[in-house]
Amino acid sequence: MSNALLRTSVARQALLVVGVACSAGLMLRAQSRNLIFEVASVKPNKSGSDRVNIMPQPGGRFTATNVSAMDLITIAYGTGRPFPRSNVLNGPSWLGRDRFDIVAKAEGNPSQDEFSLMLRPLLAERFRLALHTETRERPVYLLTWVRRDESFGPNLRRSNLNCAGPRDRLPAGCEMLSVPGTLKARGMPIEGLLRMLTGWVDDHRDVWDRTGLSGTFDMDMKWTPDRMPSVPPDATPELAQALRSIDQDGPSLFTAIQEQLGLKLVSDKDATDALIIDHVEQPSPD
Repeated sequence: MSNALLRTSVARQALLVVGVACSAGLMLRAQSRNLIFEVASVKPNKSGSDRVNIMPQPGGRFTATNVSAMDLITIAYGTGRPFPRSNVLNGPSWLGRDRFDIVAKAEGNPSQDEFSLMLRPLLAERFRLALHTETRERPVYLLTWVRRDESFGPNLRRSNLNCAGPRDRLPAGCEMLSVPGTLKARGMPIEGLLRMLTGWVDDHRDVWDRTGLSGTFDMDMKWTPDRMPSVPPDATPELAQALRSIDQDGPSLFTAIQEQLGLKLVSDKDATDALIIDHVEQPSPD
């Protein structure tokens, strides 16, 4: 999993800033290469907030706050970015609705990819998750150019920054604001935009790059979400301002991508992996 995935506040239709806070202890069964949490705690989160925060930390510490089981599944089974939510099939309605706090501890200093894999035994142990993979034809979006000359829109520019590294090592000028209706990104590769678009489109279908763009970019975009988000009570001032400033008569997401970035989303189908939920349960209390 990329650094940006685990440290960036991501916007779903309602706000998503991934995080899990857990307590007490749970010894998980060993897995290959010992990619397990030594102890972990899962507790229901009844705050009603839309903010989700996932934070892998040095020393093997992992916390996630207000996260759904669906969030954990997409991170645990993604490769480089979350597994598409639209490709997780046969799950109960609570899978994406109910929220939890998780706190966990692993040996050593795992990488972010290893933290992601550690979520698999946690899901199996605490949520009794059993699933299998099938290849199915599923709808996808292709991100491509509006114009034949492949010219940029007014709000898409090449950047001299690379803002994909650890937060404490980012160069000056790196900035990221990604909430429903607003994108402000500096030094971001096109893969970062693909991840965000998957979260913003209604059915969260996968978005594949057909632009051929490489390097990093500065991007700014404003649009009107199909469902206007509320301002959560624990929103930061910057987040609250961004949500309150949404123009209810602005362009749709699809129009904004075309007019402001010079790109467009085209519906297509592709043979892609789907996760089929065979069994899952609400976690037992700690």
